[in-house]
Amino acid sequence: MGSINMLGSLSTEPEKGKDEDKKTQEDNNRNPQPKKDLDTSGADEFGRQDIGDQMPYDSSGKYADEFETREHWKERLEKRREEKGRDYDDYPIEGMPEEWAYGQDIEGYPEQIPGIDIAGEEQFPEMPFGAGEPGITFAMTDEKQLHLPVFEVLGEPNYPFLKVMVMEDYHNNRWNAPGEEPEDDFTFGVRMEREYKENSVKIKPVEPSKGYMPVLSGNFEMVYDLLVYKFKNSGTYFCEEVIGDFYEMKYDPPPKDSDLAFAKTDDDYPYTMCAGSDIQKIVDEIARNCKSDYELIIRTEEYFLRNYILDSSIINNYGDADGITEFLINKRRGNYLDFVSAYTFILRSAGIPCRLVMGYRLENDVPYQVVYADQIYVYPEVKFKDYGWVPMDVFSYSPFFTPGEGTVTDITFADATADRGGSFTVGGTVEDLAGNPLTDMSVLIYLKKHKEEPCLSYARARVEQGYYEISCALDKNDGVGKYQLVADLLENDQYRTSTSDPELKVVSTTLIEVDSPKIIWANTFTISGRILDGYSKEGIPELKMGLKFADTYFFEPMISAEEGMFIRQMGLGSLKNTDPDKNFFFVTGYQLGYNIEFEGTDLYYPTSIEGDVLVWKVHWMKILLAMVIVIISIILLILKKRKLFSKDKDKGQENKESLNPDYSTEQFGHEQKEQQQGCKIAFPQIAVSFPDLWGIKEEFLIVFYNETREQGELTTHFNKKGNFRIKVRRNGRLLGFRDLKVVDYREEIIRIGKEYLESVYGKLPDIDQVMTLREIYIKMEDVTDTRERRILEDIFYIYEKAVYSDKDIKRIDYEGFYTSVKALGY
Repeated sequence: MGSINMLGSLSTEPEKGKDEDKKTQEDNNRNPQPKKDLDTSGADEFGRQDIGDQMPYDSSGKYADEFETREHWKERLEKRREEKGRDYDDYPIEGMPEEWAYGQDIEGYPEQIPGIDIAGEEQFPEMPFGAGEPGITFAMTDEKQLHLPVFEVLGEPNYPFLKVMVMEDYHNNRWNAPGEEPEDDFTFGVRMEREYKENSVKIKPVEPSKGYMPVLSGNFEMVYDLLVYKFKNSGTYFCEEVIGDFYEMKYDPPPKDSDLAFAKTDDDYPYTMCAGSDIQKIVDEIARNCKSDYELIIRTEEYFLRNYILDSSIINNYGDADGITEFLINKRRGNYLDFVSAYTFILRSAGIPCRLVMGYRLENDVPYQVVYADQIYVYPEVKFKDYGWVPMDVFSYSPFFTPGEGTVTDITFADATADRGGSFTVGGTVEDLAGNPLTDMSVLIYLKKHKEEPCLSYARARVEQGYYEISCALDKNDGVGKYQLVADLLENDQYRTSTSDPELKVVSTTLIEVDSPKIIWANTFTISGRILDGYSKEGIPELKMGLKFADTYFFEPMISAEEGMFIRQMGLGSLKNTDPDKNFFFVTGYQLGYNIEFEGTDLYYPTSIEGDVLVWKVHWMKILLAMVIVIISIILLILKKRKLFSKDKDKGQENKESLNPDYSTEQFGHEQKEQQQGCKIAFPQIAVSFPDLWGIKEEFLIVFYNETREQGELTTHFNKKGNFRIKVRRNGRLLGFRDLKVVDYREEIIRIGKEYLESVYGKLPDIDQVMTLREIYIKMEDVTDTRERRILEDIFYIYEKAVYSDKDIKRIDYEGFYTSVKALGY
């Protein structure tokens, strides 16, 4: 059989030593059998009866939405033949519109455009990727074409074809690409995923290439991260940039034959053509008993197989005669290009939008394959209204070639492990079956989760003198795990592929983050956080860690859960032999240092983290007892106050001295703080060691009493900040006063903190005012002894809470801060 040239070469020559297969192939090429056998009487090829005007079912079992009767279809057929066709006999050659002409030598027809030559006069040069240069012609030839790898295909395509260019204009025995302005299609920053997916095809050139890009037929979406020119009507794509990686096509599921049986072709697709009366008679004969577009398409193929001889050993040289007319009317014997050209021309004459495609034939139902240049294929495709361009696999033959000599590919050196996000090196040998080293070949390197996983290659290594070596960068999406490192030899005309596949481990660093609070007011507490992949910062589940506390024998294993999270709830009772660091009447503080350690696995490096937590144990019984005492005291005070200030009107004892003061407050700015003249004023809520200072809008208790211990009390609130004087009068005479400062606790803590830090700036030269509080704390911690370090931590914890947090600052925060600052000698 002859072979077809485009973008390299395609050969259907049989393998050496297979004479029987060769004879069978030649017989099939000369007299192929029709794929479908239509029977107009009774059931057709889809098992349908002639149902007349009844509604048929489609492939989903539902009624076809736009079923038309045979009469209606005939009317539509004649209408579109009239709209799109012109009678060749009505025009002299010199007056024929150029876009209708065929087989005529009209001056001024554009030269140097890609095309398909059916005359056998031209030959197609080798191209690495797509038809990127003008003037390329696709022709039949007797020469053996080169078996060279062109690109990888990941995914099962909707049809076993890839298109590169389309041909619609027929002139001078050549099909030419239609003139069309491209659209700029920019898609940058798109996330490209390398994994195999359903209804998706990814294409990666073996050599970085540019030009017309192999794409699918039908309805699909292109996904790429570069600038591409799109030819909308043709459905083809062109890239001026060099494509070094892959691009993707996501496609709609293709229609079944039962779907196409009721589908309409696109009558609105614009084209015109000119056909002579002989051609029109053939169209009439084929369409006579048809009742749908798809049946006309099927019967056209059947007509050719029954009335013409397919012999691919023939290369017809039509000279100045029109090749299609000469083949259909006179020769009636031709090669594959003669058949598909005439098939396309007949369908176009019948108003069916059909065109020739220059592309590649793929293996069926294969999730991954390397396409070679000798898989070049020309095939027709028809445009349906709902399904787009659908390839017609007519007069088909196998372009696949298997080289005769076997090879042995070995990986003799490879890194056993590789860090995630890093790289790995692999090297090996390639020999023939006799042990002779091979050269000037290529090996594709893959990284697979399992040996049979379909995936794109990582790199291409050159084989020189039987040896190859290459360093490959891991993809950023490659996770931690065990992989098969695979080296596949790319075939050429002589040597078949072979494979080697040792194991490679992808490992990663780890880190632990703890999100537990630093101070806990409870008898129980939790240590929680996440263990993360050091490269991706993603949580890692099912890793075993150990939790230890300093100065104890406590050890608790933990297993990370989903997203790497871990949590351990504990009580102080589980930490035996732990002495308190701070001891107050109502609470006891325990400063607990802990360590979380991950010892590592064969895939993750070890890591650990240290931290500490201040746990305040609350003595609730003491608090309850104190509350009971306070309540009893309040009751006694109330009773005593009533007795002290009650007036005994019945006895009328005027000479008895009783304390019945007038109480008042006023804001002041004097220096004197307190005066006690026969009456003393007490602030029981303010401890002795603290200044007379209270918080704004907080309930405040004032107690006053005389020398005889008679007393009264008053509860009040201060709604604004400032200095206030509490005065007690009796009958207009001032008995005593005491001053009180009302503040916002947050502002007061910040004021004291600033004064404290200003005193530190001069003592520690490494600390300055532009540093954050945390940075200052770290500097001071380094020069502070162990005892004072815990006090320092309390100071900065409360100070940071006042400065950075929106949480309420209460009296207990102020007292703790004031006490801690004083404890450091400020």
